[in-house]
Amino acid sequence: MKYRFIIPVLIFFCVGSFTSCKEPESTGPENRTDSLMLKVKETDLTSATLSLHTAGITYPASMRLTRNSQPVQTFSLHQPDTTLIDTALTPSTTYTWQAIWKKTETTFLKGETVTGRTMDSTSHEFTWQIDTLGARGSILRDVVIVNDTCVWVVGEINVIDNDTGDRYNAAMWNGKVWKKYRILLPDWADDFSAMLINCIWYDGTGLWVFSNVGSYAKFKIDGEVLFTGKTLARKGTPKKIWGYSPDRFYLVGTGGSLTWYDGKDFHLLETGTTIDLLDIWGLNENEVWACGYIHNTGVSTIVRIKNRIAETVKNQLPGNLILMSSVFSVRNNEMLLSAEGRIYRFQTEHPEKLKVELIGKSPLYMKALGYRIRGRENDLWVAGVRGALWHFNGSSWHSNEQFYGQIREWKSLDYSPRLVVAAGYDYLNGDNGYVMIGKINR
Repeated sequence: MKYRFIIPVLIFFCVGSFTSCKEPESTGPENRTDSLMLKVKETDLTSATLSLHTAGITYPASMRLTRNSQPVQTFSLHQPDTTLIDTALTPSTTYTWQAIWKKTETTFLKGETVTGRTMDSTSHEFTWQIDTLGARGSILRDVVIVNDTCVWVVGEINVIDNDTGDRYNAAMWNGKVWKKYRILLPDWADDFSAMLINCIWYDGTGLWVFSNVGSYAKFKIDGEVLFTGKTLARKGTPKKIWGYSPDRFYLVGTGGSLTWYDGKDFHLLETGTTIDLLDIWGLNENEVWACGYIHNTGVSTIVRIKNRIAETVKNQLPGNLILMSSVFSVRNNEMLLSAEGRIYRFQTEHPEKLKVELIGKSPLYMKALGYRIRGRENDLWVAGVRGALWHFNGSSWHSNEQFYGQIREWKSLDYSPRLVVAAGYDYLNGDNGYVMIGKINR
């Protein structure tokens, strides 16, 4: 009886000792204290951004990222959270990724696989309409798309009736027709008039506009003015607004001017340049970029605003690029730049070593300056002088030749997933204000 009892116990002990001599490749969910959590944050045409969260592992940790079960990155992890970017992907393709921790030479912890799909290229086919707003002396300076049935343009819109001029400075498209508005703004003598408006921004609750002299108004999308004022903390003429939350925005302008609005007050920030700043865009509230040039020389600059401290960037741009007219971003840690009729991209992580590369498989020369870049990675638009309007669908550039060569200048551009709108003027036919609306054919 004694031996019958001991033998099973010995057998159990030996089996248990043998199986515990080597850890399994992937620890089971029960009693697990270490974990890897991988998520796909976003994808574009040829890359994917993933977030990795780890718990219960020892740092530094030897990590590996696989794509479709094949290793693509090996790195050392020194903190629980990190961001991974996988590049050189194929458009319109589904991929799986997995994070693996090399615990020892022979044991590994594998996270769950995650799946993502890259973007597809878009169509170059659009349906266009061109509208004239105003007679001689009219010019449209800026445009913003609120939604598919609410588009605002601003500038100077003159209406001639019986040889007497009547001035407007804004117009709203409701999806069918345009309605003109007079947004009354104060000058330095506190006289109100429908003076020329240079820029407009929609903050999610209302629309902000700024005049040539820096006076401003905020109004509802139906045109009802909420309040007006005069910006004391400024220099130069306002040119463009970029904001990151309701009532929080930056304003750039001539003479290197940069103003920040904190929801209550305006603050003038030094930029270290006197070059006119013509466009501004941010990755987030703490990583904002602006650019511009001097009109008579083309001498250009790029300004980086980091945590509300601005500085001009010492860069290594090819051939000392001039005519830097627009900046924009379509993905993290990257900005797009319009300069000398070409569109470039550059990484923001090391601005002291700023280098740019052309977008697209072959160099793009638009025959004209591109005043504004807007859109998405696979639906990118550029509008500028001589009626230039270019579209990048993720793999190729297309020039809308029916608009190029006309004596027309697009001063601004805005984009939504269903619309693209360019605004400017035609200086052959007496400076008429022009708007072009493109409806995307899906």
